[in-house]
Amino acid sequence: MAENGPILIPLDGSSLAEHALVDGAWLRGVTGLPVRLLHVMEHEGTAEERQRLAEKFREYATAQAQKYGLGEVVCDVVVGSPAKEILQAAETASYVVVATHGRGGFRAMILGSVADKVIRGAKVPVLVEPGVEPPTPPGDGRPVLVALDGSEEAERGLALARELANKGGLPVVLLRAYSVPPPAGIEFSYYPADLSATLEAAAKEYLETTARPGERTILVQGDAASAIMEAAEQENASLIVMTSTGKGLAKRLALGSTTDRVVHGTKRAVLVVPTHHD
Repeated sequence: MAENGPILIPLDGSSLAEHALVDGAWLRGVTGLPVRLLHVMEHEGTAEERQRLAEKFREYATAQAQKYGLGEVVCDVVVGSPAKEILQAAETASYVVVATHGRGGFRAMILGSVADKVIRGAKVPVLVEPGVEPPTPPGDGRPVLVALDGSEEAERGLALARELANKGGLPVVLLRAYSVPPPAGIEFSYYPADLSATLEAAAKEYLETTARPGERTILVQGDAASAIMEAAEQENASLIVMTSTGKGLAKRLALGSTTDRVVHGTKRAVLVVPTHHD
């Protein structure tokens, strides 16, 4: 992540992709970072046609920046593969903000597959707006929900969540889900009767020692992804913060099933924080 790098927002000209601008405006407001709007053209048409499309996008992007209160923005148009070009641009960014279901006037760039590749491959935090209904930016006292699994990697996401929540004046809620793993490899294997209680006690102690004064905690037994999405609805969360264990675009399965399921299953914005880089 580039120090004081811009907030990168890819656009394809669709109203759904514009949902990312709502979250981008909030992120700009709490961080003070500049915004870079990006459109990727694939290798089609003549140079003159691409130039006309680039000019059209810049006019459109400038108007959207004014509409959403983004201030002075940089509007860039590049030619190439959308996911590859977005990830390359993200190398000098502080954040990427994407909507997951955009489709429209600038040759349909931010489709689900492209957004997935960006989320999996980015080495900077990615703020994902579902794009399935009119978005509501974080704020209004609605909490930031942070999913934890007891690892140091997840606590990196917690540190960023606290920073953003503090700047935005939002409360923080910590969630820890635990479950008894199914026995594998041994027929008729069993667990001690007190295993569930032991796991619960350990998870509860972890939350108590991790939470800061004023932060609430939620402990749930069961599937982590379901627990996160249900808690986000019950808490009316502004934002869900999760940590990915992704290692880059080439390793498509590395995002983590829980993060992947939440990103695709919730109607709320999700901030995916990478734990390490290639």
